[in-house]
Amino acid sequence: MTSSLHPKVILIGGAPMIGKSTLARKLAARLEYGCLSTDDLGQAIGAVTTAQSHPALHEMAGGDYREYYVTRSVDALIADAERRHAALWPAIAQVITAHAAWGDPVVLEGWALYPSRVAQLALPHVASLWLVADDEVFEARVRTAVNFYRGASDEEAMIRHFVARSQGHNGRIRKECFEHDLSVIHVAPSMAIDGIFACCLNVLKRSLEWS
Repeated sequence: MTSSLHPKVILIGGAPMIGKSTLARKLAARLEYGCLSTDDLGQAIGAVTTAQSHPALHEMAGGDYREYYVTRSVDALIADAERRHAALWPAIAQVITAHAAWGDPVVLEGWALYPSRVAQLALPHVASLWLVADDEVFEARVRTAVNFYRGASDEEAMIRHFVARSQGHNGRIRKECFEHDLSVIHVAPSMAIDGIFACCLNVLKRSLEWS
């Protein structure tokens, strides 16, 4: 399915639980591309670093992730994520650059992608898709992921903090896309993955004049 009209790298950004991973796998399968996640890159880098050498990459430091969300304020969670993503960005940018230049075509998804940083790369053969949603979408998605928050000492606090952080990131994505004149795909509450996929294909076809 690949051709010279297709970008070699397709980036999918957006807040946690908005549907990036499912969309990336579906798009990669449709185009016969590889599929990568910034979360996987972060785990790989975390395995060869320590909290002492790279504190921004080890914010949970082996603790229970549920209690991390319960005990941290929303502002602290946002600051932790921003530090982690900034620390990961050089590695992410290198992966994007390598695949755009000579590597195999790939779909790369993750909330460590920011429109402003991607725009600054100004690379040919790279396209980006940015998912945004209304605030209520995030709480609905988290509450359906029962195994994610089950067992937390305060499940409601965990949900509240996680959702607020996602909402904040969603707002940042929307703002940066506007500043850099990038297209966004609005994920409605009732929108299934097939609908999101179709919207993304239409955006790519319009921007890259796919046949």
